[in-house]
Amino acid sequence: MKVGDIDVQPVIDGRILSKQRPTKPFPSPGSPLLDDQQGMVHPDGVVDSTLGGFLVRTAGHVVLVDAGGGQRFADGYLTPKIDLSDPADPVAVSLRTHGLTGDLAQEIVADLESSTRIEQGQLPASLEALGVDPADITDVIFTHLHFDHIGWASAAGAPFFPKATMRCAAADLEYFLAGPDEELYVAALFGALTARDRLGPVLDRVETWENDQPLLPGIDVRLAAGHTPGSSVVVLSDRRARALLLGDIVHCPLELMDDDFNLLVDHDQELANRVRQAYARELEGTNTFASAAHFPGLQLGRLLPGEGTRRWSFRAA
Repeated sequence: MKVGDIDVQPVIDGRILSKQRPTKPFPSPGSPLLDDQQGMVHPDGVVDSTLGGFLVRTAGHVVLVDAGGGQRFADGYLTPKIDLSDPADPVAVSLRTHGLTGDLAQEIVADLESSTRIEQGQLPASLEALGVDPADITDVIFTHLHFDHIGWASAAGAPFFPKATMRCAAADLEYFLAGPDEELYVAALFGALTARDRLGPVLDRVETWENDQPLLPGIDVRLAAGHTPGSSVVVLSDRRARALLLGDIVHCPLELMDDDFNLLVDHDQELANRVRQAYARELEGTNTFASAAHFPGLQLGRLLPGEGTRRWSFRAA
């Protein structure tokens, strides 16, 4: 779609399926609120999340906002077996750190082992379909540094985008390069490289921001900490047109539609809740389009006003 003269297109890398335990039940089948999710939420509570990024063409720059999960697994992805009795099992350690033990921990592990699935590796082909070579990308903007947003920063130990400047929040770079416990959990569960390993080949070309600021013509960033310490929103604007790329401050439209609904997957849950609700207020009933990094097909849409619960409307293709 166009935001003024700025061109924005989804770049699909794959998908993650995982069972979620949100703060309240998902809407029942047949509900218009569930219809608004465009199949993202399955009846059994599995959430089908798109992986990828957004290609943004603006004056003199070809920009990728977020970079998917990375290279395809050679043998296909298999959910690892989790041993809650093993004091060194990183998933078990993470669950205990968050106070999740006993029967609840067993239920969570059963959910992970039965429903978690990841497919990745499509981003190069998606770029090619858009007529873009990796060498054409001038800038990569990371909304945050989780593995499924930085996956194509490097491939096989070398920069995948040979001419691109890498841009992220300083708070996230500091946090993730320190190797936090959550990285061990993610690496074990998804077979992912840590941020330290994935970004190692491109650290000499990373530029950071510490405040809300313009980055490139028509592209600003706003800090929106909560999901991660440096989680950020990318704002596209040209004349009166505006669109927000929300990163992971929300994972499905329901989190904008209902203040009491969220998926509980944030570094600082209280702060993340406040940020999410503030953006819902900003978007509700306006002509500002938005998308988040896991919305179905990375489509943009609008938040429609409502009494108690709002509605989400994806932009017609």
